[in-house]
Amino acid sequence: MKRLAVLGVVLGVLFGFAASAKAEGIEAGTQLASGYLGFGVPLQESGVKAIGNTELDWGDVSVSYGASYLFFPSEYFGAGVEINGNNFTEAEFSYSDGRNHGTLKTSMNVYNYMLAFRANVNPQNRVRFYVPFGFGLTSAQGKVKGEDAFDDDISKTTNSFGYFIGVGVEADLGDSNWVLGGEIRYSGFKFDTNKYFEDGDGFGKKNYSYLSFMAKVGYKF
Repeated sequence: MKRLAVLGVVLGVLFGFAASAKAEGIEAGTQLASGYLGFGVPLQESGVKAIGNTELDWGDVSVSYGASYLFFPSEYFGAGVEINGNNFTEAEFSYSDGRNHGTLKTSMNVYNYMLAFRANVNPQNRVRFYVPFGFGLTSAQGKVKGEDAFDDDISKTTNSFGYFIGVGVEADLGDSNWVLGGEIRYSGFKFDTNKYFEDGDGFGKKNYSYLSFMAKVGYKF
C-alpha cells in the first residue's frame, strides 16, 4: 500500500504541471538521445522459501540507469533502442532457533536490451507528456549469500523476455535542444529459481516486476 501511495503522489505531481506554453516540441523527423538515473522498487517476493516457510525477497531498492535513442517518424510516435540496468541491493533474512543463527542475503542485477517506443500526448508543447514502452531481452543475475549457519553463496543468471510501460513528462530548456524530465515505469521479466538448487528442483520460473522512478536528460537533433 505504501508503494501505491508513493506512486499516486508522484503521478499527481507529474500531471500537475501546466502544459500550455508552446515551443518547437517534437516534430516528424526529430531524434532524441536520453540518459536516465533513478531508483527501482521490487513489487513482490521471490517465490523462494527458506526455513520456517518464509518467502525471501529477490532484492531491495535498486539504482536504475540507462540510455536511449528515439527517432520520431511522426510527432506522436517514436521508435528506437534502449539499454538500462537495475542493481537491486541486498535484502536480508535472519534465522535463529536458540542454538544456530544465520543470515541469508538476496540481491539481483537486471539488465535490459530493449526495442523502445514512445507515444506523445502533446508533442508541440514546451512541457510534454508521453507514454514510454518497450520489450526485448532481460538478463537477470540473482544472488543468494549465506552467513554463519548458512553456507550458501550462489549466483545464477536467467535470460528472458522483458518489457516495460510507463508515464513520462519532459520540458524544453529555453530555446535550446536540451530536455529535462522524469519517468515512472513498470517493468517485468522471468527468473528461473530452479537454478538456485543443485538438483534443479526449486520453485520454478517466477514472474518478477518492479517500479522505476527516473530523472532524465535528453538532447534533440
